[in-house]
Amino acid sequence: MLVMIEEQIKEAGEGCGGQTELARSVLAERFTVSYPTSISEQQRIVGILDEAFDGIATAKANAEQNLQNARALFESHLQSVFTQRGEGWVEKQLGEFAAFRNGINFTKSSKGKSIKILGVKDFQNSFWAPLDDLDSVIPDGALPDSDTLQKGDLVFVRSNGNPELIGRCLLIGEVSERVTYSGFTIRARIHAADVSPIYLCHFLKSSVVRRQMIEGGNGANIKSLNQGTLSHLVIPVPPFKQQAKIVRQIEEVSEETQRLESLYQRKLATLDELKKSLLHQAFSGML
Repeated sequence: MLVMIEEQIKEAGEGCGGQTELARSVLAERFTVSYPTSISEQQRIVGILDEAFDGIATAKANAEQNLQNARALFESHLQSVFTQRGEGWVEKQLGEFAAFRNGINFTKSSKGKSIKILGVKDFQNSFWAPLDDLDSVIPDGALPDSDTLQKGDLVFVRSNGNPELIGRCLLIGEVSERVTYSGFTIRARIHAADVSPIYLCHFLKSSVVRRQMIEGGNGANIKSLNQGTLSHLVIPVPPFKQQAKIVRQIEEVSEETQRLESLYQRKLATLDELKKSLLHQAFSGML
């Protein structure tokens, strides 16, 4: 009942720009609340709710901690993989085997041929670029092939209002049509046959490397990633066959981590629903 009244109050409010106001007369005249007249009965219900809510709060805290632990476990595995180096490993700067190009800019008045575009909003926490679900834009004139994406490219968030999003990267899979990328991103194209783009993308997604990109190498958060920062990133490169083995190990741990995250997120949602159900029962005379 309480949850239902909250929703009704939101609907009754008036306003714009994300701000709503509710007239006092509307609140007084439109909404009624049923409750037991006995103070002792009210206290009994409050006691039941307090005890139940304490238990729910503890369960939620445990589930949230377990969710954080699952993510930390995966990150810890990533770090151990890339720091425990063996025979045949070398260190190279990314610029030694990749070429960079900033994305295209366009305006609403641009005139040309429509083309799909990978933008900042498409990154989220994905590994592969969602090429089947992209917006289209019309750039000025004919777009050269050098401004399109191909399988194996890596695309990074170059600038964004939130500094924590800078440096996120996506790997490009099979490309069935011409696709370009936004001016708020940078593309890296690998030209070394002995470096796996999948292995490289996993490394570049690790928290340590993300922090290097965000801080721009000088310890201060940057507003925009540049090709120079990317070019100077030091990449640990094992023998090619070992790269494939590392990728399989990472993806096995990633799959288990995602399973655990899904489990804990479902548990959190169930606990929220339980709290709403208890409130409904309490204000419907069912407790």
